[in-house]
Amino acid sequence: MYIKDRAALGNRNRTTFTRLMLVAIGALWMLAAGFIGRADAHAELVGTSPVAGSQSDASPQEVRLVFNERLDSGGAKLQVLDESSSNVAKGKLSYIEEGKGLTVALPKLGEGHYTVSYSVISADGHPISGAYVFTVGDPAPLTDARELDPHSQVGHGHNHPGASEGLTIESFLHYASRVLYYAGLLSLSGLLLWSLHRQASPLVRRVREHAIGLAGKFALVATLTYVFFSLKDLAEDEPLSEWGRILTETTIGRLYIAELLMALAALLLTRFAPIARLFWIAIALFIESWSGHAVVYEPIGYSVGLDFVHLLAASLWSGGLVLLLAVWLRERPEAGRFALLFSKWALLAFLALWVTGILSTLRFLPSIAYLQYTKWGSWLIVKAALSLLVAVTAFLIRLRLRKGDLPRGALLKADIGLLCAIVVTIGVLTYQTPLPANKPLSYHQMGTDMHFTLRISPNAPGDNEFKLKIWLPLSIGEGKAKRVQLRLLPHDKSEVGYIDVPLEPYTDEELDAFPDFVKSTYTAKGPFMPFAGEWTAQVRVTDAADTEYVKETTFRNY
Repeated sequence: MYIKDRAALGNRNRTTFTRLMLVAIGALWMLAAGFIGRADAHAELVGTSPVAGSQSDASPQEVRLVFNERLDSGGAKLQVLDESSSNVAKGKLSYIEEGKGLTVALPKLGEGHYTVSYSVISADGHPISGAYVFTVGDPAPLTDARELDPHSQVGHGHNHPGASEGLTIESFLHYASRVLYYAGLLSLSGLLLWSLHRQASPLVRRVREHAIGLAGKFALVATLTYVFFSLKDLAEDEPLSEWGRILTETTIGRLYIAELLMALAALLLTRFAPIARLFWIAIALFIESWSGHAVVYEPIGYSVGLDFVHLLAASLWSGGLVLLLAVWLRERPEAGRFALLFSKWALLAFLALWVTGILSTLRFLPSIAYLQYTKWGSWLIVKAALSLLVAVTAFLIRLRLRKGDLPRGALLKADIGLLCAIVVTIGVLTYQTPLPANKPLSYHQMGTDMHFTLRISPNAPGDNEFKLKIWLPLSIGEGKAKRVQLRLLPHDKSEVGYIDVPLEPYTDEELDAFPDFVKSTYTAKGPFMPFAGEWTAQVRVTDAADTEYVKETTFRNY
């Protein structure tokens, strides 16, 4: 009897213990679930000013962000980036809305697209980051390769000579005519500049005036050749009436007429007084500055002015070097005396060339890294390397002059050879575009669980049209997506988070069906890529079974 009672008591104790364990496990599970629920409820951005995607005529006075939870008192970052990805918000961050928001004052903003990038920590220790775009005014598109193409300026879409089929005879003649034109322009302008030196010896004067006469004739022939091949290229094998339209109705055509008139006047330069020669130099170099890439960039006065000074310095060096060689062939001692004067001015000319060249390059390109993206950048690097060789040659010549020796013929010939090489690079360089051409993105990826197509046009900084197509299996929720998200992440600005693109459904008429898959189509339009660089487009799709698919593609715009 005692044994039975003891066994029954043991069974009751085990049952009570088991129940207590189940209650404890249940309580722990509910407690853990509560913690998990709170952990998932991260702080979210609930209000912005300016509103994401908004466009206003006036510059906002501040950027204001409000979250649904209180923020940690430290570690917050808030930047407002302009179209060149520079931070324009230099004010101090302030907490608002009882610690749930941030604000930063803004200076007066000009027209453009601005990116708000934020990174904060909520009071419960969770990081939150993101970005969005707002627009001030009605900004014009950024300068791109299309604006630098002379064919588009006259109403044609032709590529540059040799761009697609390689170096043909026609493209070679076109480039050769440009080289001859620049050789004539720089040498004649430079000789005229040196004619302003009134203390030159009689021999130098005779040699200089003879060289000016020859350079004037050469410049006329070179300009005629250059204009002929340029018009032939721009007219795209159209009848002569198209040549007349280009010459009379387009800016570049009127500049060709001005160049021809200046070339005709060059035949009379030996009879011109010094002031008239100076006037010819100013007009000829201004015409060339206005016909180049510089006129596309704002402010025009600054970019054209840099180009003018660059050409003036190049003329001073080129003309002086031609004159030095001509005098050296006539009388070596006189060449030595002229070389002392020339070397001083050549140094100043080279300093001006380097300063204006660097400033122009920085004006044309968003960054030095763009030199690797185009043929223009490659030729500019070649030109810079040749200029360094010229500097070395000039140093060796100057060293001999300081010792009282005459410059060696080999050094002078090397200097002339480098001048010719630089003129060749200029002839090629001026017909290349500094900026790469933006091409619309069209990306398609197949998969066992999902296919998708992403198109972005024109794929340039600023306003773009986005089209996203999703194909999901018919067997899962009849191929319907519960959520579709398109996010853009700039690689060149690591502190900027994903920019969400607000998608809307649209009806697509393209015949691109896949068996057992259902297509969904979405579109958006706006400045969600506000600055140039390398981007990652991330597509996030959640199907009817709550399975999320994340696909990415990387691309670049300029």
